[in-house]
Amino acid sequence: MPKLSIIVPVYKVEPYVHKCVDSILNQTFTDFELILVDDGSPDNCGKICDEYAQKDKRVRAIHKENGGVGSARNLGIDEAKGEYISFIDPDDWIEQDMYSEILYNMKNNNLDILCTDVCEVRKSKSFVRHKFDENLIFIAEDALKKILIDDIDNSSCNKVYKKNVWESVRFPVGRRFEDVATIYKTFHNAGKVGYVRKAYYYYLKREGSAIDLSFDAQRRFENFLGYKERYEFAQDNCKKAIDKCKMYAVKTALSAITAESAGCGSMKDNDKKLLMDFISNVGHVNGLSGKNKLLLWGVKNCQLVNTIYGKLSLWSKKFK
Repeated sequence: MPKLSIIVPVYKVEPYVHKCVDSILNQTFTDFELILVDDGSPDNCGKICDEYAQKDKRVRAIHKENGGVGSARNLGIDEAKGEYISFIDPDDWIEQDMYSEILYNMKNNNLDILCTDVCEVRKSKSFVRHKFDENLIFIAEDALKKILIDDIDNSSCNKVYKKNVWESVRFPVGRRFEDVATIYKTFHNAGKVGYVRKAYYYYLKREGSAIDLSFDAQRRFENFLGYKERYEFAQDNCKKAIDKCKMYAVKTALSAITAESAGCGSMKDNDKKLLMDFISNVGHVNGLSGKNKLLLWGVKNCQLVNTIYGKLSLWSKKFK
């Protein structure tokens, strides 16, 4: 059995997937399986996955009908044979010593999850935002609090996990912002979580990617839904994170309302009702910025405030 299972969902990334896969196959750590999940990609990605599987016995190519990133990753988890699991997105790449150093650290410190920094690449520029000033280890509820209040980021890809923290945890299918709705649950299953102040992972922020299409009401609703679920989870499992989780849920709800007020897409009727019911019953919210306090007041008292702010936000984005 391989020590590590690396899961890569593949969909319409033909210009990028070679760099991603090659960075994995060239790792100094070699005891892994690479699971390439072709999510019904209409280009040559499926063929490329098969070619890698033919050339390297560590690679498995799995083909499925298109169902989105969540369903592709879930299939990879179900198929994984390793003691550890890692996710890489198909247009990103990693440092050559990533897994040798991370797995050594995890074993020596008996960690269930290890988080690293990310180097963000946009066109010819790259930069790293370090989460903390030093390497750290968090125990149980402290680790859960850190991710619920966003001190630790939500990304699934800059972390390595013991497979058992994925017991009963899967990504939502058919929803965007699937990491927001999922990764905190693995922290709830973990005993010890580590952080290494080093960027092993290179995240390509390309034009037309999911992140750059964010000014859309339905997309923003799906982000809100993840934060709403986290707020509800915190009420039962992490009292220290409740206020921050509530604030994030309200903030993302207002973000969805802003996009719809700007005329950027529309939410499904049931989704809009859920969102408006949440806002109507949310009560006092600690930690909101002055802008969001105004927008919250506008939703409850004067929709014109949100319409004007939405139009101005859209205008400002067009001229950035």
